[in-house]
Amino acid sequence: MSKENRRRSLSVQLLLAVMLSLLAAAVAFCIFFALSNLILDKTVYGQAFTDRMEKRQLKQLQEYVNDERIDETNLHLLNVWCSRGDKVYLLLFHDGAAIYESTPSRTPQGITEDDSFFEDSAQEAILTLSDGTTVTARLYYYAGDAYYYWSIVISALIAFVVFFFSIIFFVRKKLRYIQRLKRELDILAGGDLNYRVTVLGEDELSELASGIDQMRRSIREHQEAEEAMRSANSQLVTAMSHDLRTPLTALLGYLELMERGKYKDEEQLRHFIGRSHEKALRIKEMADKLFEYFLVYSSEWEKPELEAVGADELIRNIWSEYAFSLESKGFTVHTDFGVLEGSLMVNIDLLRRAFDNLYSNLLKYADPAQPVDIVSKQDGGRAVLELKNHVSPQRDAKESTNIGLNTCRRILEYHGGAYACAEADGVYTVCLSLPLA
Repeated sequence: MSKENRRRSLSVQLLLAVMLSLLAAAVAFCIFFALSNLILDKTVYGQAFTDRMEKRQLKQLQEYVNDERIDETNLHLLNVWCSRGDKVYLLLFHDGAAIYESTPSRTPQGITEDDSFFEDSAQEAILTLSDGTTVTARLYYYAGDAYYYWSIVISALIAFVVFFFSIIFFVRKKLRYIQRLKRELDILAGGDLNYRVTVLGEDELSELASGIDQMRRSIREHQEAEEAMRSANSQLVTAMSHDLRTPLTALLGYLELMERGKYKDEEQLRHFIGRSHEKALRIKEMADKLFEYFLVYSSEWEKPELEAVGADELIRNIWSEYAFSLESKGFTVHTDFGVLEGSLMVNIDLLRRAFDNLYSNLLKYADPAQPVDIVSKQDGGRAVLELKNHVSPQRDAKESTNIGLNTCRRILEYHGGAYACAEADGVYTVCLSLPLA
């Protein structure tokens, strides 16, 4: 797979989507966390809010001392008040000496009584114990730390939501395409092979869609070919039943006349024999056309075996005979048989049938007033035969099914050869090639 294809594959696209989603989630986390900290700094972390909360806590502490009758002998009861839920750090001093400190588990990390931050942030107040002793209470309120942790949790949740919906956006786009392909497959399954499958992108899904569309076109072409074959079969049956009936009826009539001796003299008998022979040849010609039709349109014909034959001898002998026959019928033939080295793996009967079709086409469509060129030569490892003739002015008046030419092409392809024909400026050229062994 090329670098471009790797970049467009679904796995790479998914990996890229995950990375972009993670990046979007990280950006969302940073933005929301920064905004939440900014808000917290102006609210729960603000000095005014902290001072207000510390004053309220000191007032509640005095009420707690009064209610619980706390003095210097039972200061440990203050642990209960410090652990109520509000995050406070408490120190009590009497005559400059510390007489109470919050338990370590309730002390904010990194804060000591000598810490400058604590000195600057803590509230001081005079606290009167139940026995009338006055002590200095120094209280630091840090309940805002809970908001800080919640801002981290909420920022993380928002980041996860951004990541989730980013992935869903990519996956949903691909799922919509898959659903579209499913709908289009249902249309094709319903028999509408003219419906074109949508191909989007350049990844595995687009390759799948392209493959489905190619399969659709192949099936449609196959169906069209089958329809053409059915139509041709119908036409052939109709034509053969009509064309065979006439010569067969005439042949049977002549044979019946000869069998019963219904002729006047030997001359009329010879006439009947000649007409019977003519009708028999007509029937044979039709049988040959039927074989050619089967050869062209059938996919289940038994291919005959091949044998090695000298290329030069085969081409020269067969087309020398055809050239002589054309000349006897008034054509001017120019031949140029080059030396062909090696042999051809052919079925002689089948190859002669192809050559017979070419010869028949020359008789039927070539202009007798113009020369016919027959050239054979060797081109690398192939024997090449080229026929060139001027087209007869009466060609368009003569009916043609092109089965003969298709037969030639099929036979040449069976022998591993090639067939090509072209017409330019009234000159028709046929070029055949066969591999030399």
